[in-house]
Amino acid sequence: MLKTSLYVLLFSSFLSLTFAGETDSLFRSEELIRMELRADFTEIENDRNGTAQLHEGKLIYFNKDGSDVMLPVAVSVRGHFRKDPENCIFPPLSISFRKSDVVNTIFRGQGKLKLVTPCQNDEDLIDEYLVYRLYNRVTDLSLKVRLVKIVYYDTAEDSYIFERYSFFLENKKHAAKRNDLVYKDYFLTPFTLDRDNYMKLSVFQYMIGNKDWFITSRHNIIIMQTADGEQNPYAVPYDFDFSGFVNASYTYLPEETQSVSDSRRIFRGLCYTEDEFREVFDFYRELKPEFRTVIKKQKHLSFDSKRHVLKYLKQFYSIIDSRDLFEQEFLAHCETKKSYNIPE
Repeated sequence: MLKTSLYVLLFSSFLSLTFAGETDSLFRSEELIRMELRADFTEIENDRNGTAQLHEGKLIYFNKDGSDVMLPVAVSVRGHFRKDPENCIFPPLSISFRKSDVVNTIFRGQGKLKLVTPCQNDEDLIDEYLVYRLYNRVTDLSLKVRLVKIVYYDTAEDSYIFERYSFFLENKKHAAKRNDLVYKDYFLTPFTLDRDNYMKLSVFQYMIGNKDWFITSRHNIIIMQTADGEQNPYAVPYDFDFSGFVNASYTYLPEETQSVSDSRRIFRGLCYTEDEFREVFDFYRELKPEFRTVIKKQKHLSFDSKRHVLKYLKQFYSIIDSRDLFEQEFLAHCETKKSYNIPE
């Protein structure tokens, strides 16, 4: 009887671990994956000004031993700003898999994934990839990423387009499930959210100089909550290309210069107590060595880009270490219930 119970326990644990890792095999490693994506990119480009259609394609990835795995996929254009051909030379994509095709591959358990592609250059893309990696260090309530280098091939013209860095972004429902939560989409204000979650998120967005997000409209924000709805919901950010940290040239108006990146640091969080601010600042001070290590170890980033993001990070720590700058940058801009027309 004891042996039977032990067997059931071990088998249940095995199933639990297997299931837990089923949708995470792609994001378990940080090693670069080399790939080819073949599709009718002539037609895909035409979708940038209209309704996105699904296009048949083939995704081939290469293992370390030199072998390759070919998967049938459906490719479609997605996005808003980066979808516009006037803004980006290449559109962001969605890659859809049949789950039966990806068993025993690095994509097992995946259905539909966002593929973040280079808007204008690889440097901006890797900077944005780094932001996701940094936020992964802040909390598990974040989207995982996997950097890849892809040869894009247009089957309509039977021609090579280019080889560029890109990265896969974890599906929001998978991220919610990984945290024992469910994805939600309803109107709410920051006052509804888990307080600790929102404090860390809003300070992080300030740290990277990103003001391109809003809770009430869920702009570049995903909401997750327990299935029973008994706990306050959590906010998870995405799309960081408009941040000063990334400093992408395509995010500037023609009359602006790159010095504007500093002005993107506007605190959109709530008016917490000074003790709460002190606590969250101490949390980020403890993460500083880890942040620097993540950045310095990013071998696909140029020396100039690495220097920029390290300098940008250093400025943040100088601000939170200064009483005057703390009052000027945080206390002067923090939001109250009055900001949302909510009675105090």
